[in-house]
Amino acid sequence: MHILLVSSAIENFPSARLFERLEGTTLYDESKWESLLHVHTQVDLIFFDAALGWKGIASQIQLYQEKHPTIKWLIINATDTQQSLQYLQLGASGILTRPSEKTLQDCLQTIASGQLYLEADLIQILALRHIKKTLLPFKQLTAREYDVFCMLAEDYSLQVIAELLSISTKTAFNCQAQIRKKLELRGQEGVFVLAKKHGLIH
Repeated sequence: MHILLVSSAIENFPSARLFERLEGTTLYDESKWESLLHVHTQVDLIFFDAALGWKGIASQIQLYQEKHPTIKWLIINATDTQQSLQYLQLGASGILTRPSEKTLQDCLQTIASGQLYLEADLIQILALRHIKKTLLPFKQLTAREYDVFCMLAEDYSLQVIAELLSISTKTAFNCQAQIRKKLELRGQEGVFVLAKKHGLIH
């Protein structure tokens, strides 16, 4: 299996040493990404450092998949649940949040068997979010308001929320107002406390 690890600072990337021990692994700095598009060597799997950011990873994936539509890719070191969910919706084959020798091997075996790789903590939160939106107090919210609530709980700004959900900043602001009204929250701290209470964030 030929694996690529792409990071914005590959020499200083802590997890790089784990990948260096794997046979058939190439470490790529983001600045050399364009040259990677012209490499004809078969690549089976790409790991992207989450520090590259949503826009950077999304654009790189789009470019690479134009030439290699079946390529599988994962995110390493994603910092929060909402970010992980966004990457999964984009088509990621998995999220490696706490890389270690064991989790990396587990990840590779899972992907090789054609399954999605998620760590237990992330699975639990994603499952809870799916269940909780049908229960009080969150069942009062629309689907969009619930998405906005979860992103506010992850401390996303309204501007970023609007961008990720493809809505206007005004719509995001209105959702926030409705959330506070329906859930009787006075401010951002109330969002954090309620989300934590219901297990929607770590």
